[in-house]
Amino acid sequence: MIRDRVLNKGKILKLIFAVWLILWILFLLREDKDGQYRSLGYLYAHPYSGKVGYLMGDELYDFLVFCRQHIPGGSTCELLGFKRFSISEMRARYFMWPVRNVEKGADFKIICGEGDIAAPGYKEHRKYDGAGRLLARGAGLR
Repeated sequence: MIRDRVLNKGKILKLIFAVWLILWILFLLREDKDGQYRSLGYLYAHPYSGKVGYLMGDELYDFLVFCRQHIPGGSTCELLGFKRFSISEMRARYFMWPVRNVEKGADFKIICGEGDIAAPGYKEHRKYDGAGRLLARGAGLR
């Protein structure tokens, strides 16, 4: 009786292993969709900052790191230069946390890209070498 249970466990383990092996073979043989294997390899091989830069785009990531370094905690900001509720805007909002994103009366305006967006009452807070501007309300917080 005990011997039958052991045999059943062995058969069950062999079956589970066989199914697992078949699934992995199918996974490896299926077609690469839109370079996903290359992306996965890149993401596995790089540290956190490299992964975030890869997902956001290096230029946007570098600009947001610059903004994060120059905006004091507890401030508010408004992100401009994005298509409303685009994935890039959502990633930027998430990345800028704990700086709260507001639509009116923000302490800082983050203008991404080369667009000429009017910001009355705001002055350049810090200069960024790439495409983007960081503006502060009034005279700025230096």
